[in-house]
Amino acid sequence: MSQPPRNLLTAAFPLFLLRELPFERFAFPRWQSWLALVLIGLLVGLDPGYRAGAPQLPLAAVMGANVLLVLLLTPLVVTLLRVWLKRGGRWDGQGELFNLLVASWLLPDVLGAGLTALGVPALLTVPLWLYSVWVTGNALAGAIPRVSLAYTVAGVLLSVVVSLLLYGLGLGLILAAVGGMYG
Repeated sequence: MSQPPRNLLTAAFPLFLLRELPFERFAFPRWQSWLALVLIGLLVGLDPGYRAGAPQLPLAAVMGANVLLVLLLTPLVVTLLRVWLKRGGRWDGQGELFNLLVASWLLPDVLGAGLTALGVPALLTVPLWLYSVWVTGNALAGAIPRVSLAYTVAGVLLSVVVSLLLYGLGLGLILAAVGGMYG
């Protein structure tokens, strides 16, 4: 029996449909995950709300700041979830957690950021962002037999809150520094 292809897209689509996949399905090259994070960061940077808040800044500066923050904060989210999932011996730490997380984020985050970039009010995309948390929690619960969906969703929410606080702080500092160059 042949192995199913292992790449980010063949993992992301079933996860978006809330299908459970074993960790083996996330053994694809890590560069695919990094590239997906760049795409997410670029799309988030296209949010008209960011441009309205800093109209004097070039679009490239806002997009670059978002890409940088997404790339810097993702390892923090992975670390927080790794610690959370290992609590109480629930997970042995084996498996591509980084790739699993990015695969679970890819479709809902690209859709949410893409819709926002197209001018859909952010409030209308909240259900999609909440679905992203659910997709990630479901993906983790499916790959790690000893954790429940509720436990994984709690861990995802915890890591999202921490990363959003740091994201806001980081984005404010970067845009203030770049804004000083253009002000």
